[in-house]
Amino acid sequence: MHESMISNETWTYECLVCLLEWHEDFEVGHCADGHGGEVVYYSRNGHRCTSPWTELYCPSCGAYDVKILPPGRPRSQAVPPHRHAELEMIFKLRRLHAY
Repeated sequence: MHESMISNETWTYECLVCLLEWHEDFEVGHCADGHGGEVVYYSRNGHRCTSPWTELYCPSCGAYDVKILPPGRPRSQAVPPHRHAELEMIFKLRRLHAY
């Protein structure tokens, strides 16, 4: 059995559609893989989960346009309400690979 180190991280997310901001707490485990590398795993509420930056969607509106603020970074300024139409068009064009 390899020794592991467990730490706690709080990640902040912001929905770019409805501007909801929420935080999620993760337990992060680091251990050696026995081949000179390191394995990192994440747990939330006592259950293994994917990394904090995968499978993101807003719990309020269900949008996938979510901005991630990793631990230790200050929160940026929110998008002004009058820019929502512009951002929606940019995201739509990006999904269509036209921008």
